[in-house]
Amino acid sequence: MKVFHNLKKILSLPITCMFICHSPKEPIKKSFSLSFLIFLLFMWTLFTGVSVYFATRHIDYWSAKIKSLVLGTKYEYINKELSKTWEFLAKVEERDQILRKMLNMKSKKEIILETFDENFGKGGPLFQQSKFLQQISKSPQDVSLVDYKEHFELIRKYADDIIKSCDEIINYVKYQRSLYYATPLIWPCYGNVVSPFGRRIHPIYKIEHFHTGIDIANQKGTPIFATANGVVKFVGWQEGYGKVVVIQHDYGYVTVYGHLSSIKVKTGQKVVRGEIIGLMGDTGTATGPHLHYEVWKDNKLCNPVKFLNPEDFFRG
Repeated sequence: MKVFHNLKKILSLPITCMFICHSPKEPIKKSFSLSFLIFLLFMWTLFTGVSVYFATRHIDYWSAKIKSLVLGTKYEYINKELSKTWEFLAKVEERDQILRKMLNMKSKKEIILETFDENFGKGGPLFQQSKFLQQISKSPQDVSLVDYKEHFELIRKYADDIIKSCDEIINYVKYQRSLYYATPLIWPCYGNVVSPFGRRIHPIYKIEHFHTGIDIANQKGTPIFATANGVVKFVGWQEGYGKVVVIQHDYGYVTVYGHLSSIKVKTGQKVVRGEIIGLMGDTGTATGPHLHYEVWKDNKLCNPVKFLNPEDFFRG
């Protein structure tokens, strides 16, 4: 009992705290018992301990929260880049579909004559993109933004190479189709070849000379057709040819139609293969109704017989 009495006496001892101000005011004095100060110290220790406990208990939560924010930023960047990449690769797939359509054809003739839509195709991600998405979805925290950027740059470069290759093939096919329609490939009229291309005895002057075309005979008034798409460069009378039509075609081709009885086109007019440009006659130096037909290529005479069968073009 004496021990408790002495302890109580000690705890009851007053302790005075003095606060001295740097001013004329008197110092402030506060008295507390020793037991009260011990109580304050206990409460402060308890508060500190509880705060540390809760802070350390939720550290995993805040760590996860930070990681989630980082991943969210990464995914946002990925989504934007993938969206741009898909838009870009959609162009690749459009051209790929065009090529697939053409490559399924069996011959040069079908490729040129078959109509195809240059806008044909459907967009969408490539298999490589889908595979990459699966990889980053498993452990995106292990992939840096630099890795993403490098990957996308490789895709863009690869796709750009494909587009260039596709464009080259498409342009080649366009060239072949354009060449097809600009090349003389049909008979200019119905009839029989009565005088071939090359050296011969002139039927009127009875001298040997070089015949610059072929003569196709038929009845007067037989329709004469343009043998390829082109522009009429000359219509009128020419010595020896009589009434004549000259058509300029692309890729250096020129065709000449002489001895006509009537002309159905005008200078500067665009014509297409098979269009009637005049009627057969015997004007100029002629012994009877026929068509004198010439073919020129790059200012050089060609044998028109080589340009009467469309199938010969596809064998080239």
